[in-house]
Amino acid sequence: MNAPFRHVPALDGIRGVAIVWVVLHNTTFLVSGPTRGVLYLLNVFAHTGWIGVQLFFALSGLLITAGLIETQGTAHYFRNFYARRALRILPLYYSALCLVFLILPHLATLPAAFTSAGQAPLWLFLTNWTTRVPYGFSHFWSLAVEEQFYLVWPLLVFRLAPRRLLPACLAIAAAALLVRIFLSVRGADPWTIYSNTVCRMDALALGGAGACVLFMPAQRAWLARHRGVVGLATALVFIAGVPLTHVYSTTGYAGQTLGYLLLAICSAVLVTALAGAGERPFARPWSVLVAVLAWGPLRSCGKFSYAMYVLHNLLHKLFGEPWLLARFGPHPPASVIFTYALGILVASYVLAFVSYELLEKRFLRLKSRFGPRPALA
Repeated sequence: MNAPFRHVPALDGIRGVAIVWVVLHNTTFLVSGPTRGVLYLLNVFAHTGWIGVQLFFALSGLLITAGLIETQGTAHYFRNFYARRALRILPLYYSALCLVFLILPHLATLPAAFTSAGQAPLWLFLTNWTTRVPYGFSHFWSLAVEEQFYLVWPLLVFRLAPRRLLPACLAIAAAALLVRIFLSVRGADPWTIYSNTVCRMDALALGGAGACVLFMPAQRAWLARHRGVVGLATALVFIAGVPLTHVYSTTGYAGQTLGYLLLAICSAVLVTALAGAGERPFARPWSVLVAVLAWGPLRSCGKFSYAMYVLHNLLHKLFGEPWLLARFGPHPPASVIFTYALGILVASYVLAFVSYELLEKRFLRLKSRFGPRPALA
């Protein structure tokens, strides 16, 4: 099957936005008390930074589904997909586990809260199914969700044409909403709803639905003609969700049910509209957005986003936060915290660059042995 689009630089920018947002979110929890002016805006931005994971999920759904559709009917469909995913994910992932559990305890004094107990789910990509995760690894839940998605999604896409896969994706998204409603009504804790794979499938599935649209000429052409209206409607949906979900709170009923769905829809529409950039030039304000997302530093963060995600919270929890508390006490000034968060962002970028050059790209070169490179992957 011919690829309907080529690599789109703005999608790298989306990854960059997502990782910057997530890092700020995970490194600014110590902000307390009222903030004003720029610090207030930064605090609001950082507080909602978990939405970056929703962007990652929608983008993964789009790219993985597109790659699978492109390779339908090819030899070694399953072997090639799983091998390519393993080469991308596993070397850094297991290197991080070995470093923290087997090497660092002999080289550095780790926080008292750190323990190697309960590490089995980490090695099996099951951290999102347990509440006992070693200190510093709580963010690995989303990697577990992604890996579980990679495991089952090729089975669904294997023989379904885009016009048949599209309603399946929409049905899965609806099912995820129903599961969250059921769990919320039954009093499930917010973490279960936040991290459970089934509960978060709507963003992944709607990203997959976007890939289907891009493989359907009529629907793709419609999206190209009405991109401005679609973008405005998406922005209005996102804005309307702010008061309805209490600024997309992850602890209230509205946020856990409607909020996740609205964000999944907005994220999927955004990445789909950007991916389908080939038919005609973007009109404003889309052209401005594309230019911003294609900015070099943002795309560079997107390129190294996987390693930045893996490493940033380990750096923060095992080294940065203990230093911050020892230096400034339990309530550091907000200005100090945001300066520190920027420092963790820069440090995680540098470590991710080193990881890519010394480790990851050596395995990525092997991907060429497992079939052609899908256009978007």
